[in-house]
Amino acid sequence: MDFDYFFKPKGIAVIGASNDPLKLGYEVFKNLKKYRDGRVYPVNVKDEEVQGVKAYKNIKDIPGEVDMAVIVVPKRFVKQAIIDAGEKGVKGAVIITAGFGETGEEGKREERELVEIAHKYGMRLIGPNCVGVMNTHNDMNATFIMDAKKGSIAFISQSGALGAGIVYKTVKEGIGFSKFVSIGNMADVDFSELMEYLADTEEDKAIALYIEGLKDGRKFIDVAKRVTKKKPVIALKAGRSESGARAASSHTGSLAGSWKIYEAAFKQSGVLVADTIDDMLSMARAFTQPLPKGKRVAIMTNAGGPGVLTADAIDRKGLKLANLEEKTIEELRSFLPPMAAVKNPVDMIASARGEDYYRTAKLLLEDPNVDMLIAICVVPTFAGMTPTEHAEGVIKAVKEVNNGKPVLGLFMAGYVSEKAKELLEANGIPSYERPEDVAAGAYALVQQAKNVGLPRED
Repeated sequence: MDFDYFFKPKGIAVIGASNDPLKLGYEVFKNLKKYRDGRVYPVNVKDEEVQGVKAYKNIKDIPGEVDMAVIVVPKRFVKQAIIDAGEKGVKGAVIITAGFGETGEEGKREERELVEIAHKYGMRLIGPNCVGVMNTHNDMNATFIMDAKKGSIAFISQSGALGAGIVYKTVKEGIGFSKFVSIGNMADVDFSELMEYLADTEEDKAIALYIEGLKDGRKFIDVAKRVTKKKPVIALKAGRSESGARAASSHTGSLAGSWKIYEAAFKQSGVLVADTIDDMLSMARAFTQPLPKGKRVAIMTNAGGPGVLTADAIDRKGLKLANLEEKTIEELRSFLPPMAAVKNPVDMIASARGEDYYRTAKLLLEDPNVDMLIAICVVPTFAGMTPTEHAEGVIKAVKEVNNGKPVLGLFMAGYVSEKAKELLEANGIPSYERPEDVAAGAYALVQQAKNVGLPRED
């Protein structure tokens, strides 16, 4: 499956590009002006220029190659826009315009007609009733929302507004996306085909899905079985309850179906199930780390409370605390204060400095009974200390040991931890703020390790 024309197009036409800041076509074209991998052309039947760029009356008037069209015109003009794009040789069109399948049977009929026209020209469609698509790795934002932060999670959302809300949330929280796709009504391109494409891309380390309903469940299962052998797929399924299912069906025109059927399908195909938005993001973020060979977790902390809460959280996820070797325990005793707890979780107490984090992390990573490490830091209460030195200690240990065991951070100091968390993330170590979130990340790594058939050391 090759969808490069949606994510790395040589030429993009915005049909309905506008000079009016109150119109979606204004925001879409404004966002696309910084695209790095190709040309962007505004199409506007009235204006000679759009936002200072020469405009064209029709996409067919554009002299250069155009392989993607973003359609932001009133519904009555969409059909002709598809025909014009097809005659221009466009390979993929993103239809932002709403008012089709989500409105009822007549809308579904009109939607099918658009797909038939597009296929006649060998063109594929994303949408309609969507927010658009984004690729942060080449600054392509073919949406009317803000830029996502650059990262490694590909996020596909059936709801445009919710997807947009999650983009804004992740920007605030410093979580990065590689791609964002709002697929709307899925008249043509669906979850399955996008997953198949993303399975072979380098920059997308995990695939996160917000699903309301599937139109072809068997196809999804077949594709997901293949994709999850290569990359993790995390699904947040809406419409689990009877009330939610009714709401989902009326939203995008997809049948939400029985949650038990979806749950079984996800399990059968290796898709990881998220219960909340935070759960989905926490799981997806973990995949900047290698996969573990087991589910035995070591926890290190400078305060007992978060260590206990994290132990509870991983237990609820079916993971377990590692039983440290006696040699590890003895070496921890040799440099940690007498009041430190040197069994798992290792509580180095509040006086722990960066050097203590380094030595402790190194010993825990070297312990053969440990499959992964969670490094916790709360606000340092001793003068002259900042969480940054603790993060530096963990990073130094990981680089020295370099044995492929995953490490997750839990830095619970709000804005005081920001620099430390940025440092960890820059070194590929995801850093969380709540015990349940870091546990979700650890769980996801273990489950994906099972999907790819890593040898177990449980």
